[in-house]
Amino acid sequence: MATVTTGYTWRDATLGEYFRIKHGYAFKGEYFSDSGSYVLLTPGNFCPDGGIKFKGEKEKYYTGPFPNEFLLQKDDLLVVMTDLTQTAAILGSPAFIPYSNRFLHNQRLGKVCDISPDISKRFLFHVLNTEAVRDQIKGSATGATVRHTAPDRIYAVKVTFPPLPTQRKIAAILSAYDDLIENNLRRIKILEEMAQNLYREWFIKFRFPGYQHAHFTDSSLGRIPEGWEVDTVEHTFAILGGGTPSKAVPEYWDKGTINWYSPTDLTATSSMFMEHSGNQISELGLKKSSARLFPPFSVMMTSRATLGVISINTTEACTNQGFITCVSNERFPLYTLYYWLKENVDYFISLGTGATFKEITKGVFKTIELVVPAQAIVTQFEETVRQFALQVMNLQRKNTTLHRTRDLLLPRLISGEVDVSELDIVVPQEAA
Repeated sequence: MATVTTGYTWRDATLGEYFRIKHGYAFKGEYFSDSGSYVLLTPGNFCPDGGIKFKGEKEKYYTGPFPNEFLLQKDDLLVVMTDLTQTAAILGSPAFIPYSNRFLHNQRLGKVCDISPDISKRFLFHVLNTEAVRDQIKGSATGATVRHTAPDRIYAVKVTFPPLPTQRKIAAILSAYDDLIENNLRRIKILEEMAQNLYREWFIKFRFPGYQHAHFTDSSLGRIPEGWEVDTVEHTFAILGGGTPSKAVPEYWDKGTINWYSPTDLTATSSMFMEHSGNQISELGLKKSSARLFPPFSVMMTSRATLGVISINTTEACTNQGFITCVSNERFPLYTLYYWLKENVDYFISLGTGATFKEITKGVFKTIELVVPAQAIVTQFEETVRQFALQVMNLQRKNTTLHRTRDLLLPRLISGEVDVSELDIVVPQEAA
């Protein structure tokens, strides 16, 4: 059946009319590694609003043999088939592979192939990312703990497609936003790496300004500059835990205005600054739970499951019990604290206990020893790194605006509410 919208023909169809989905390979756990030539992509690499995120040193690598057909190439389009979060937040999330011969296609992901010449691949990516399509995919999923869909269920998803030239124009408009967002993310990564490297130079390698004239002394953590100290977390900065108001009491959640973070808020974005949580609680919910309010520009660190994801809150906030929140002070200020935590994630993980998932307790965390630099060096570091951090915050806010504008445009363009058929738009050539 055809639907006439804004003066030109759109076609009602199902996704299965336009492509096939290929399951990934069951890679053997005995070959999983912390390093290697090939990154094994998992649903955890996919963003809830589309695209791939990379975990740096926490990537899962594969060192064993595998069929070459499961080595992904640039511009391969994948879709998440299995969501382990129990919320189906990333089920159906699409992503393009950024470059060839680096990433492996595992069985929890579907590769879009045999694409019809009547559809733009870039347009298809944006269609898969619309709320209407994602809701249908999530609704097709089965499983009580792990939510899983299948190719046949995705094929049955109902869509309405415009003619190919219009598809390409819509894709070009939306992809322009994605390109701006990606460019900002690259700039953010460079700024954060610059700051982390500066931290290592000054506070790990002790090559701070004037280090040539410094004298060193022995300590429990090795040789450190004179005037620097070794102390414990407990005596250096304050730490707080969190809590969860009862979900059975609506008054604890309804019309809540207090940002209440869960680990998925941080793992979904992996950003330096967090401005809004997925859920907010009320003053009553805060009062009736073990959640504790902490000031803006504290440092939140996940302490269980995915241990060691770190972000800075920009508003008064609280967390659930899956966090250790660190409150900076003059002796150990914000960015010194933030980069000390980032530098020591592997150590925190090594201190974690638990059979199902690793957790570091506040009791263990507060006994950790650390080097407290001389105040003059700390002040100089803060002044330098603050400029990097302000740029990161500004770029994150620009991306928030770009995301919001793109997400408002997306359903209006995909549905034909906004007619672009007559616009003179330069359409980039698509990869095959």
